[in-house]
Amino acid sequence: MKRILSRMMAVTLAGLTLTACAPQEERVDLLENAPVVAKRVTIDGETLIDMDPSLLSGDTIYMPLSHFTEELEIIPLDNRDEALVGRTAVEVSDHHILTYSSQNEPFKLFDREGNFLTNIGAIGQGPGEYRSIYTAALDEETRRVYLFPFFGKEILVYDFEGNVCPSIPLAHEGLVGLFALRGDTVVLFGSPQPKRFPSCVWLQDREGNLLYEFPTERLDFDFRGVTVTSNMNIPGRIDLSFWIPEARLDTLYEISIEKGVLIPRFTATFKGDMLKPHMYGEFPDYYVGEAQGRWTQSRTGDDGQTEVRVVGDPPAYYIVDKRTLRGSYYWILNDFLGGERTRHPMALTNGNFSECVDPGDLMETIERALQSGRLTPEWEKKLIALQETISENDNNYVLYARLKPASASSTPDN
Repeated sequence: MKRILSRMMAVTLAGLTLTACAPQEERVDLLENAPVVAKRVTIDGETLIDMDPSLLSGDTIYMPLSHFTEELEIIPLDNRDEALVGRTAVEVSDHHILTYSSQNEPFKLFDREGNFLTNIGAIGQGPGEYRSIYTAALDEETRRVYLFPFFGKEILVYDFEGNVCPSIPLAHEGLVGLFALRGDTVVLFGSPQPKRFPSCVWLQDREGNLLYEFPTERLDFDFRGVTVTSNMNIPGRIDLSFWIPEARLDTLYEISIEKGVLIPRFTATFKGDMLKPHMYGEFPDYYVGEAQGRWTQSRTGDDGQTEVRVVGDPPAYYIVDKRTLRGSYYWILNDFLGGERTRHPMALTNGNFSECVDPGDLMETIERALQSGRLTPEWEKKLIALQETISENDNNYVLYARLKPASASSTPDN
């Protein structure tokens, strides 16, 4: 049996920015009828949650986005020609929005109302220019934008006016991975390359001086094709896991700067045919994962053209409560927009939910929401008002919602 859970909410339309606030009420236990699927194991004095995927039932729980987030904003981006973006990813901070895509266009910086501020650097191969960026970050405290290229030698740095600033050289060059800013230091972590790096996780200063190598003896897999993942949804905590193209058991770790080690926090003991390439993630109150999944393979054909194909099985996503250890297959519904399925149930990162949406797609989503029968009269009125302001010729819209902090009753590591 599938359960669909939704909430009623009030909406305020101020100017062109729509904010939908979920009720300030105690969070409902959406997994109260789900089976216990995991156990706690103590390793070196630390708690690891070990899930048995065979204990998951065949049911799928549809969880409302408002269960995880505080509110939703729908922010129209500036319509000026220089502000237009195509299919793009988005990073949102307290006061700014950063968009970036794989197309031949630079990163663009907006304020939180969607007003275009500047391009960040430029596409190219000269000083301060770039072509392929693996990840990016906004830092309000230093008023800097950080871009991390594929196989880079440095993290590129720009101010909020788009000017090039001194870059951060890497203690180990050629990393494909992620980074976390910690005051005057930077934590780097990426795909293991044992023949090149003594560790794939290290702490350095912003001048490129190596401060500490984290022991990574447990990471003994072949690095080729491995992708590093991290949700970084809990303030001060860095989670680390990998998508590995081979079928093998692995673990989600916490990078503990204080203790100088990788602490195993979550694993899933897949057995038999269930053991396939998979990935993990962390939300404030939950661990999440992909029980099986699809990925792309590419090769160069005889004609020199790159051929890409999708292989693997349809993904099945699961969620485990850190406190109760109850778990289920799940998906997240955007109940702020009438119960639309989110694009990916694990895509809550950096403490928020965010999407950059084409105006035509948003118009269709609103139309379906108005026909869903799940809206209060007030919410219906506000959506109609928003609908009247949208044009297919608009720039994209940003959907943004900050994650709620971990529940007071959540004790994930005890």
